[in-house]
Amino acid sequence: MITAWTKHCKTEEEANNFKESLKRVKWILEHIKTLVNADGIEASEISPKSYDNPNWAYRQAHANGYKQAVKDFHKLLTLDQDELNGRQPTTRRPVSNTN
Repeated sequence: MITAWTKHCKTEEEANNFKESLKRVKWILEHIKTLVNADGIEASEISPKSYDNPNWAYRQAHANGYKQAVKDFHKLLTLDQDELNGRQPTTRRPVSNTN
């Protein structure tokens, strides 16, 4: 989880409670990601005929900025950062030291 979610918390207990609250509403965060991508990131692409416009570079810069903003938003809404890296979340159990 990105620390931006919990940096407002004053205590460790408050941070843990906030993390648990986020986990309970993860389905809402996933739905928000779906809504943001309703038109798709690629919808902001410029068609080849747009290059006939003398301002095409500004339009391309806008499209690139939009893509980056959507990626940043997705990163914030993805609680499990392993999902962003294309890795499966680990399901290993913690090892206990029993002597």
